[in-house]
Amino acid sequence: MGVLANYRGRGIGKQLMVATLAHARRNSIIRVELEVRADNACAINLYERLGFIREGRKRNGMRFDGSCFDSITMGLVYPD
Repeated sequence: MGVLANYRGRGIGKQLMVATLAHARRNSIIRVELEVRADNACAINLYERLGFIREGRKRNGMRFDGSCFDSITMGLVYPD
C-alpha cells in the first residue's frame, strides 16, 4: 500500500490503514504485519500511532530503482 507523492500529507494513508484494520477486525484477524522502508519516518510514525510495534530490521530488505534499503518489520496484535 502506498500513496503517490503528490497526495501525501493529506491523511489518505491513515484513512487507508484505518479502513484496512477495521476490515481485519471484522474478519477476526488477530495479527497484522507490515514492512516499511527504514528511512520512511512518516509512515513509521503513522503505524506506531495506530498501535504497531517494531519487531525487527532487515538489512537491504527492499530494492527500489536499483538501490537497496533497510526495512523495518512491524506487527499489531489484537487481544482475543
